[in-house]
Amino acid sequence: MKKKRIRYSELGTSEPAASTKEPAAIVSEPAAVSIQQSEVSIQQSEVSRAPAATTRRRVSTPIEVARALTVARQAALEAEAAAAPPEPVVKEELVDLLMFRVGAERFAVELLGVDEVIDLPIIHFVPEMPPAMVGVVNVRGSLTPVYSPHVPLGLPLAQSEAVLIFRHAGSRVGILIDDVEDAINVDLRELRETPGNHEHDEVVLGVVRHGGALVAVADVTALIAACQSAAVLETA
Repeated sequence: MKKKRIRYSELGTSEPAASTKEPAAIVSEPAAVSIQQSEVSIQQSEVSRAPAATTRRRVSTPIEVARALTVARQAALEAEAAAAPPEPVVKEELVDLLMFRVGAERFAVELLGVDEVIDLPIIHFVPEMPPAMVGVVNVRGSLTPVYSPHVPLGLPLAQSEAVLIFRHAGSRVGILIDDVEDAINVDLRELRETPGNHEHDEVVLGVVRHGGALVAVADVTALIAACQSAAVLETA
């Protein structure tokens, strides 16, 4: 069997080729190692950031829960207010009153309802005038009907000295009085029930103390209506 003869020229050309391939593999290994190291460094950086992402946040009350609690508290307060007894309705807290005297009793009406006060002029009787009317008086050329408040206020009839004139329902109406004393400012919350007879409660709102005396506060509209119907009720 013949051995193949290998020339030195072929050894010179074949061995370098093999040697050139191996260094390529050797060179590629450091590149792979550097890539692995970079991947490890990336993973380490991600691991280092992981605790910041998993840090627990402070627990606080959600806005929705806070609003729900507020609504519940308001509903409880409204229910409590609805269950409480209603407070008495007061027409006004502070009001200006005109105090006048009928006989020995003192009364007061709202000052805004009074038009004027005049000394008692001559009272004229007119034909077919209503039974409740005392007569009419001439005030600057205008005839004003006049009524007596004695019966509506539960007082005995007596001679009067003046006329208290009101502006009522677009016309002027007068009632007989003895004198006007003073304009006073009263807190209606201080009114007390009228002592004794409650027959005239619709006219008299209550009493208030002024200057050591009790003053009966009367409702203007109710007083005029009672004066206009008092005599009619008596004769019916």
